[in-house]
Amino acid sequence: MSFAKAFLLYIFCTFFFNSARAQETNVGREHFFLDYVVTQNGDTIYGAVKEELLKTYLLKFDNDKDQSFTRYEADKLKGYRYNGYVTTNKEPKDGIYTGLNAKKDTSIDNHDDYLIKNNDTIYGDVYKPLLGSRYIISKQGKKIKFKGEVGLVYKTGQYIYEYRDKPKVETLDSKEDWLLLLYKGKDLKLYGYATGHQGTCYFIEKDNEMYLLRMDEDWFELLNRLFVDKPSVLNYFKSGFLGFENIYLAVRYYDEHSN
Repeated sequence: MSFAKAFLLYIFCTFFFNSARAQETNVGREHFFLDYVVTQNGDTIYGAVKEELLKTYLLKFDNDKDQSFTRYEADKLKGYRYNGYVTTNKEPKDGIYTGLNAKKDTSIDNHDDYLIKNNDTIYGDVYKPLLGSRYIISKQGKKIKFKGEVGLVYKTGQYIYEYRDKPKVETLDSKEDWLLLLYKGKDLKLYGYATGHQGTCYFIEKDNEMYLLRMDEDWFELLNRLFVDKPSVLNYFKSGFLGFENIYLAVRYYDEHSN
């Protein structure tokens, strides 16, 4: 990443978190693609963030290769970025933060929900009931139901879903389904997908091909093949610094460092 891009990202982070002071002593410019936490003191610490319920863990980057997990409680942080989503706490009352709000760190357009169908974009509020079809209440008050159909896209809150053809994750899985768009780059996309048996898995779309990454399969070897033209992206995985849940960072690094 160029110094200009890194500087702009630094300005964004410091402004977004009330002029938080970034700690760059142990983090070079090439590591700005990493996730981070923002402490109550306003310090921004870069590394590989792990989540478990309301606990947030950070594997800190250290030039001396002394990597260790530092545990942070999410409700005692000013915020953190994990896999492309910036989560911030509301302003504290009596020293206690009152809630967490998530925001896509690359989302700079409008904040309305929408449905894209036949190249038409309908703005409004999207609902996903437990029973029945998804629907959107348009700005004009019209209720429009929609079911899975290849090419459909909808946004609800900070999450964007695309209905796509995809490889089957397991025997009874469908060849089409809603995929959560995690990253959209210049030459590739990353999707998240969850099934009852396999849990969370990922799809990477590159060169118009869709690739499945499952934790119980050799996903690292697949990343090696996909990123053969930029093997440095996998150094963090080889060292154990990043794992399966941090594939987002590998995709982002690859895309931002591609010509």
